Amino acid sequence: MKQLLYIDLFCGAGGTSTGVNSARLDGEQCAEVIACVNHDANAIASHASNHPDALHFTEDIRTLELSPLVEHLESCRIKNPDALTVLWASLECTNFSKAKGGQPRDADSRTLAEHLFRYIEAIDPDYIQIENVEEFMSWGEVDENGKP
Repeated sequence: MKQLLYIDLFCGAGGTSTGVNSARLDGEQCAEVIACVNHDANAIASHASNHPDALHFTEDIRTLELSPLVEHLESCRIKNPDALTVLWASLECTNFSKAKGGQPRDADSRTLAEHLFRYIEAIDPDYIQIENVEEFMSWGEVDENGKP
């Protein structure tokens, strides 16, 4: 049985998913990407080739109807009742990183983070992991400890 069930948003061709699925504990696979979302059909085709057991959604995370994802997660939880759920989001960051001189190029891409709340509410994950660049911290207000 798996100990961690991952949902990979912005999955691309599947590098993160490969890492997750390679995780072992006492020689046994302990984590699995069960579903992934990406708006790019080529990325999803590549991901599906590399990870055929995951449920694939070719859609923008802002518009994906979540009930099929939630149903799939529930069936995976039945098979792995003690597993924790992880929502992994590699938000688009290239338009806000130092790699492009730190100047925003596409303001709309910043709205992607705002849509994570919809997934959090629907999925109720045990963990949320967000991969991004340090400039992500400047996207909104922070608390007294410098945390968003």
